[in-house]
Amino acid sequence: MALRSLVDDLHVRLAERGLGDHRPAYGFALLAARNGSTSVTELADLAGMTKQAASKLVDSMEADGYLARSAGGDIVRTKGDTDRRRRPIVLTDQGRRFLATVEDIYEVLEAEWSAVIGREPVEAMRSGLTEVLLDRHGGRLPAVRPTW
Repeated sequence: MALRSLVDDLHVRLAERGLGDHRPAYGFALLAARNGSTSVTELADLAGMTKQAASKLVDSMEADGYLARSAGGDIVRTKGDTDRRRRPIVLTDQGRRFLATVEDIYEVLEAEWSAVIGREPVEAMRSGLTEVLLDRHGGRLPAVRPTW
């Protein structure tokens, strides 16, 4: 319930800043492309969705100006030993600004939580939940949404 409240508050505040033109699934793609290029396959794995759904998500985000597919690509060997092009997906400047806005809002929301329960309990909660995830997943953080 606390996570749902946090996400709902994020979306309300994004709308207040005139950024209501996104879908919640955009967050997965923004995170995937935050530190460099990604691919539809990597995004699908991260978000726990099919490649087709991830491709449609990228199409929407590209149309909205948050992501871009590069014109070139790397040659990727598939299981059938056929070559196909991998078109890297990268954040646009608009995508970077949007992600920065989301991070700013989360910082404000976290400060509000800290005002209620204290900074140390918020930090302990983050640390504890990270440790649980690392323990459950062999020392690595799992995909944002598990594939069931």
